[in-house]
Amino acid sequence: MAEANSAAQSDDRIVVLFDATVPVSEVAHGLGCRIVLVQRPGAPVQDLVGEDTDYYSVDWEDESFADFIDTVLRPRHPTAVISLTKTGVPAAAMANSMLGTAGTPAGVVKAMAPVGDGEDNGGRRRIRVQTFSTAGAHRLVAAVTEGRTPSLPGHVIPEQCLSTAELPAVRDAVTDVLDTAGLTDGPALIRLDLHERGIRVLAAQPTAAADDDEAELIRQLTGFDLVRRSLAWPLGLSPDPQGNDAPHGKEEVR
Repeated sequence: MAEANSAAQSDDRIVVLFDATVPVSEVAHGLGCRIVLVQRPGAPVQDLVGEDTDYYSVDWEDESFADFIDTVLRPRHPTAVISLTKTGVPAAAMANSMLGTAGTPAGVVKAMAPVGDGEDNGGRRRIRVQTFSTAGAHRLVAAVTEGRTPSLPGHVIPEQCLSTAELPAVRDAVTDVLDTAGLTDGPALIRLDLHERGIRVLAAQPTAAADDDEAELIRQLTGFDLVRRSLAWPLGLSPDPQGNDAPHGKEEVR
């Protein structure tokens, strides 16, 4: 059963956010559209809502979730359904498939789920590669070495923090994962194990950064705002409030 809270009407575009965090909600409030938050039961909401917000408390693992999509979300005619968390992405993708809304398709989530085995087999370096795709062109935004806290742009910008041998190998690995999954638009996070003899994919998911802190760190060090871009593309909005492109993270896979 869903519990709801409604607020006053604001804009004709409606974005449904699953499992939103406070930083993601703050960015969403600046997009100028109506926000519908779908949170798990017991999740805090007081710091997420505003005058442009409705929220529902829903267990999307319950068998009644499909009915919630049909009877509650469908009549709202949302423009896009989005989640930037590993937990919320499958639910948002299911809603997109049922409603025909913009956002990560369920097929992409399903294709990415079994990628890699998640095990560390002694590679000399493990990295989290953040990508962002637009119309099938995949951009390497950042490469964060696990176990280290980056403090300079050169620590995360792929063409600076990866060697001349690593960069094309990472590019090829990422291309294969994204193209095989069918992801053409939006963010993805891919964990790689770098070995002397090559690269092994550990895991992949269509989300923006490992957590809010890492997304903010990437924004500060590269100028690429993963959160805003991930929310803006399904709504057809400019990725930057001033219409400027990111100055860093320009390495495009293809």
